[in-house]
Amino acid sequence: MNLKRLLLFLFAAGTFINQTFSQETKSDSIVSRRSLFIIPHPGYQQETSWSFGVAGGYYFKSKDISKISSISGSADYTLLNQFIFNITPKIYLADKKWYLYSNLNFRNYPDYYYGIGNTPTQTKQTYTSNLFSLTMQPQYALTKNVYIGGILGTRYESLKTDSNFHNIREQIFDQYGSAGWEPYAEINAGILASYDSRDNQFYPQSGIFAKSTLSTAKSIVGNAYSSTSVTLDFRQFLPIFNKHVFAWQIYYSGIFSKSEIPFQLLPTLGGRDMMRGFRQGMYRENVVMLLQTEYRVPIYKSLKGAAFCTIGDVVNSANYNIDKLKVSYGAGLRYRLNDARVHLRVDIAKNNYGEKLQFYITATEAF
Repeated sequence: MNLKRLLLFLFAAGTFINQTFSQETKSDSIVSRRSLFIIPHPGYQQETSWSFGVAGGYYFKSKDISKISSISGSADYTLLNQFIFNITPKIYLADKKWYLYSNLNFRNYPDYYYGIGNTPTQTKQTYTSNLFSLTMQPQYALTKNVYIGGILGTRYESLKTDSNFHNIREQIFDQYGSAGWEPYAEINAGILASYDSRDNQFYPQSGIFAKSTLSTAKSIVGNAYSSTSVTLDFRQFLPIFNKHVFAWQIYYSGIFSKSEIPFQLLPTLGGRDMMRGFRQGMYRENVVMLLQTEYRVPIYKSLKGAAFCTIGDVVNSANYNIDKLKVSYGAGLRYRLNDARVHLRVDIAKNNYGEKLQFYITATEAF
């Protein structure tokens, strides 16, 4: 199946499932009807063989286009018996006075370990992560746009490695540390504050979103460590003309500890949301900083386009040294799936490190 036919198939599948489910009459007070969409997304990677998965979401009817409860998730299975499952409920309660964000993630999935730092390495060790994590963030509305809340979470992870790992195990441990290769478990708790004046959370056309978090984690199994994490996230959406939108985001995340912590917990860049164009996990350090920009344009009815560029890097908080600032750029298409402004997103991205094009298919925007 070529790329054009694959995109047409995904657009048609998502639209058909959504339209067959969402048949209720839209009253004057309801701006977003309830809807369900399910998008199939087959794929192939050398470490996974063929994979088959679905991504979808259920969106509650709402009288407020800016605050819509939803339950979204995805599931993928490969021919090598690898599996990943993720579900994210976002629920408004008590006439929007309370908001509960939660995430449940389970995976038995392959990845590569490239070492730690912001420069390319010769290290490329395969491993399979067995992960269970649960995060809850209950929040209370002080005003229409200001929320404060708490953070509660737990995580357990163990790794499986191939026979080659035994040959380079000591080299990896000496150069990058040993934390994360043995099973570990942690619990974490913290506080957060946010400001949200966006006209819509799924495809904003105006407004500001800002969120800061502070949390601490304690190990309960495996390496004895404790850590403190801080995140700062600022986004602004500027209407230009005729539904053209310029969006930008500044993001900072840091994890700090007096002892060594599992490498999986270190901030990373890349992937479908945080600096498209880089492979997620290739660069890790205890701090990540980036600036993302995106220009979004209407094309025809439910179809939209976007061009984006991101600059940033991961750094060690002891020196904040950057050898070569990372830049990624690309373009994509958006297809609206429902009244809530949820879009099927298809992006192609490149980076300034000479790596091959990265291709992404998902629902909702990068930011």
